[in-house]
Amino acid sequence: MKVPYSWLKEFVDTDLSPEELGDKLVSAGFEIEEYIYLKNSIKNVVVGKVESIVKHEHSDHLNICQVNVGDKVLQIVTGAQNVRAGDLVPVALDGAVLPDGKTIKNGELRGEKSYGMLCSGGELDLVEDDYPGAGVNGILILKKTEKIGADINNVIGNTEVVLDVSITANRPDCNSILGIAREVAVVLDKPLKMPDFTYEEDESHNINEYLTVENREFGICPRYMSKMVVDAVQTQSPKIIRDRLKAVGIRPINNLVDVTNYVLIEIGQPMHAFDYNNISGKKIVIRTAQPGEKITALDGKEYTLGKDNLMICDEQKPIAVAGVMGGEYSSVCDTTKTLVLESARFARDSVRHTARALNLHSDSSARFEKGIDFISQELGMKRVLNLFCKYGWGKVVSGVIDACNTEIKNKIIEYNYDNINAIIGVKIPKEAIIDILNRLGIVTTAKGDTLQSVIPLFRDDIDGVNDLTEEVIRIYGYDVVIPRVISNCRGGKTDEQLRSDKIKNTLVGKGAFEIVSYSFITPKAYDMLMLREDSPLRRYIALKNPIGIDMSVMRTTLSYSMIKTIEYNFKRGNKEGRLFEVGNTYIPDSLPLEKLPEEKTKLMLGFFGPDEDFYSLKSVIEDLGEILGYKFNYKRANIEYLHPGRSACITDEKGHHIGYIGELHPDVAEQFDVESRIYIAELDFEYLVANGIDIKPFKPISKYQGVQRDLALLAPEKLPAAEILETIYKEAGSILEDCEVFDVYVGGQIPVGKKSIAVKLYFRDVTKTLTDNDVNKEITKILEGLSEKDTILR
Repeated sequence: MKVPYSWLKEFVDTDLSPEELGDKLVSAGFEIEEYIYLKNSIKNVVVGKVESIVKHEHSDHLNICQVNVGDKVLQIVTGAQNVRAGDLVPVALDGAVLPDGKTIKNGELRGEKSYGMLCSGGELDLVEDDYPGAGVNGILILKKTEKIGADINNVIGNTEVVLDVSITANRPDCNSILGIAREVAVVLDKPLKMPDFTYEEDESHNINEYLTVENREFGICPRYMSKMVVDAVQTQSPKIIRDRLKAVGIRPINNLVDVTNYVLIEIGQPMHAFDYNNISGKKIVIRTAQPGEKITALDGKEYTLGKDNLMICDEQKPIAVAGVMGGEYSSVCDTTKTLVLESARFARDSVRHTARALNLHSDSSARFEKGIDFISQELGMKRVLNLFCKYGWGKVVSGVIDACNTEIKNKIIEYNYDNINAIIGVKIPKEAIIDILNRLGIVTTAKGDTLQSVIPLFRDDIDGVNDLTEEVIRIYGYDVVIPRVISNCRGGKTDEQLRSDKIKNTLVGKGAFEIVSYSFITPKAYDMLMLREDSPLRRYIALKNPIGIDMSVMRTTLSYSMIKTIEYNFKRGNKEGRLFEVGNTYIPDSLPLEKLPEEKTKLMLGFFGPDEDFYSLKSVIEDLGEILGYKFNYKRANIEYLHPGRSACITDEKGHHIGYIGELHPDVAEQFDVESRIYIAELDFEYLVANGIDIKPFKPISKYQGVQRDLALLAPEKLPAAEILETIYKEAGSILEDCEVFDVYVGGQIPVGKKSIAVKLYFRDVTKTLTDNDVNKEITKILEGLSEKDTILR
């Protein structure tokens, strides 16, 4: 919520600086996102007087000006043709900053020094409404009454300070200047000055003579108020209204449009104005749309409506999307003389659903989605009519149409004084509690220890004593709460969380960066991964109301998200890297869904760059297995989007499927804009965390010398080396400490279809020194086991 400080001070008298006031609001539970000083957009620009002007000797369009800027006279070269001696103009001095971010420096033009720049209205981001002459195509000529050397911000009124206040979801009453002012009045213990809500009505007219309202949807539109203004005058809004709207990011248009925007920010009530002459049948109907019905909104786009979209209609057609945006046909235009003003309360969920379904959002929908209380409709309407009367913009028709079937009354909460102290944990005097609640507008009285609080209509969020307690403590001060340590409670992470941290820390230590991607992807992803039509991964869940087609289905694998992230990095100059993500996949039990899908947490790794290959990725996975106590086995995989000769399935010693590793298939890689081989692995993160060990069992180092043997084997060419090592470990006894492949050879004297593979074996016994006979027995068993794999000793 952007709050111009000068606007806020109309409601509460304060001499505090914006930062000091911000600190007070923070103590009351509001976060200040930013202090925006509008003058910071224009720096070192002053009022200058052109003392003289002569033609540049070496240019037919440049002039040399001598400009008095207050403390000195500067020579400035300009190409502007509308400047005359004696004119007062904006001068950007050396080091000046303009609204577009441009910095002005001293320079030289055609051999003449120029110590600054004369500015146009456009260069100061001004239009004719902001300052007379700002719309001229040339240098801005200032009024003769301006002071030479004055900061241009003071001249054009660019001095506002805006507090950007973060409003939590449970405090929609603070989404307005008035709402923030209520809080400021409480924290400063000062009176709140309410806006002027008075107005005069023209008794010669009555709204019931002009208009009828039919509310068919009280469930999602519990209140709809209408007033009318005749003989409307369309003109430019007063400068104070224009400046305040611009300060909060709203572009002023004209008084008939600006007034509703002004009240939206000041009171927090979204309002809308219709051109009465464009309301067919002189009747407003609140109803849901008929399927296929269309409306052209104020943004000029046509929208197709659904049966759940709440609309404001006349007798024939929709004229506004309720709570979101008005229709183009019924909007205020140059010929508008009679206005119908709308001030309504729409259900939050209805507005949110409609705005998302149509992908149509506005300042009004943002307010309605957070929630509007019942009192704001009346306050907003009165404030708009007050401004119409104050500035003479039209006559207010007598009478009001208030389509409401809800009894509007205050909630009353009774509770015991001790309840609040028990919740807070400290004793706050009863008188202090009553005083705080009354200052907050919550009228509170006491009968003994029983308190009764009447909740104001603008505080829909307060339902019980817990909410009242929160109000008391945030104003009284959280520093009175005494922290207590309960000795029999011990915080900390679970074993699974610690293992998760261990995995992530290991990957970071290996140079990998963690990424976080959306769980929604495009359905085209499965085609880009070249998955076969009957692949289980294609059984995805489609969203009913997606943000867009690229985020319309739930992912069944993390691979696409990882590859797209690598592509994103590669396009932006990051040509190498190691990435990982821990995220969920969503596997439906059946389609259409009969129950919630299975959410499986996976670990996705993605390596790319000239120094990466299959084995660099495999070594990192091996390290993860080492720290978690797993012994991984690898077998050739047949995964559509992986290279058939450079991919493998991963299992542990129990045969559980851990995941896969491999190089991205060249045909798949062509569909992504990455000029590098990509290596990925997807692992079952839940299983790794749940079954990993925290501390590896201690194995004493043997004091006896080990024995090393090399075996030269002749094996089938297609037999994986991993399978040979697996057989060796299986057949060997406990004295086999380690084994590894150190050479593979094909060709020469090796028979066709065979390969020579050399394996190094390490034997050691913790109880004795091994003899040749001990080792030979184990080697015999190993060779017998290998013979079943058609592998023999060379």
